[in-house]
Amino acid sequence: MSENYVVFVEQSLKLNISKILLSQIQGKAILRSISWEPEQNTVFHVVNKHTGKKHFTTFHTKAFATFHQINAYEDQNCIVLDLCCSDDGGALELFQLQNLRKSGVDLNETVKQLAKAYPRRFVLPLGSCVKDDVAIQPLNYSSATATKQGDRKIWCTYENLHDHTLDSCGLEFPQINYAKYNTKKYRFFYGCGFQHFIGDSLIKVDVETKKAKVWKEDGYYPSEPIFVPYPNSVEEDDGVILSAVLTPHKNKNIFLIFLDAKDFTEIARAEAPIQIPYGFHGIFLSQNT
Repeated sequence: MSENYVVFVEQSLKLNISKILLSQIQGKAILRSISWEPEQNTVFHVVNKHTGKKHFTTFHTKAFATFHQINAYEDQNCIVLDLCCSDDGGALELFQLQNLRKSGVDLNETVKQLAKAYPRRFVLPLGSCVKDDVAIQPLNYSSATATKQGDRKIWCTYENLHDHTLDSCGLEFPQINYAKYNTKKYRFFYGCGFQHFIGDSLIKVDVETKKAKVWKEDGYYPSEPIFVPYPNSVEEDDGVILSAVLTPHKNKNIFLIFLDAKDFTEIARAEAPIQIPYGFHGIFLSQNT
């Protein structure tokens, strides 16, 4: 969602309603009702927030699956849409309970089959700058392209928002300085790297340089990073990153880590002699909230 538009992402994942009902009756997992159809394009539908009307153009791209969006903003009559994208939505099948119960070599083999999600940028031009069958870059600071294919269809290609650092782990659970940069042009986002079934590293990415900074500690698994700005902060990354870091080792403590959001170095950690379940998402509430 940008300041004036909502973008609905029609993915190449299909929910079969009759199978959903049948799975409820049979006590089966809803996963059986989801199919991956890579022969179908992914389509972006743009709706004006104020009028409720759909933009006359639909924006198409090759099939991908997405669960988390980084940010979206408007610039020069375009919507800039940043998402975490996977090229194989069929990998959802691997998240069945029998796989989650695996360990050791068996678990590692399953992890190798997982399709990683990578941060990508799409630029959706809302005006008439796009010409028939000619790929253009609507914004000079992005390599994302758009090609007009008929009166109401534009084909889009993406720009990668990462360097080689993410090749082996991908990135999910993205967060930004939400309070100040949601729906606005921004530079930094934070997320979890996945070389296992669950996140095993924290990552900061600069969308301008594509460079990444990584925090990782063997045997520990951080939750979604939460950005907390310093009081009266000026720069976008003036703040700290919070993450609950867990471990399966009973002789080690879990901890809440505090990272300097600028250089991604550890400021402090607060240990707790308890074990808690792994959590995907979190939120920071100030004392005044």
